[in-house]
Amino acid sequence: MWFLFRFLIARYIQRAMPTHGILDWVINRYRVQLWDIDANIHMNNVKYLKYLERGRVEHMIATPWMNEMFNTGVKALIANTEISYVKELKPFQPFKVETRISSWDDKYVYFEQLFTYKRTVFTAAVIRMAMVNVRTGKRVSPVQVMQDTFAGLQSPPVPASAAALNQLVAAQRSETQAIADAHAAQDEQPNS
Repeated sequence: MWFLFRFLIARYIQRAMPTHGILDWVINRYRVQLWDIDANIHMNNVKYLKYLERGRVEHMIATPWMNEMFNTGVKALIANTEISYVKELKPFQPFKVETRISSWDDKYVYFEQLFTYKRTVFTAAVIRMAMVNVRTGKRVSPVQVMQDTFAGLQSPPVPASAAALNQLVAAQRSETQAIADAHAAQDEQPNS
């Protein structure tokens, strides 16, 4: 809910103007709070997702992304998130969430996000986002949207991490469908 209010405030009350280019890193500073901690006395894994989303929201506000997506009637929906937990974050530890659009292709926009502080990488994430027309609910090509919205802007090369994520997702879909097919007969059995 916080993110909805943040968007509305930025768009309609602050009338936020972009301070960064669409491909720039946007850096936000935080500190691990007590409500972020789990029984292992470090930041709970699910809390990283919250800060990743906050980082993307702040990126969308700090770059032309938010205004242009509203103007073109397109929204971006998360298709996949791949997180590598490198080093734990302790209570009250300061950290930064660094966010950028790393590239795009015909199917997805790829975000790269890092949790860092003083040259230490705590967590790295690659996010695939599908672009959808708000009115029709149908997917649209990120290449076409970016060309129409940011004239002359070309995608940087897709990073190896994003290409590997594409391969991982394809393998997962194949494997999980086979498991679902094998277990489908159990759906017909009455609950015991």
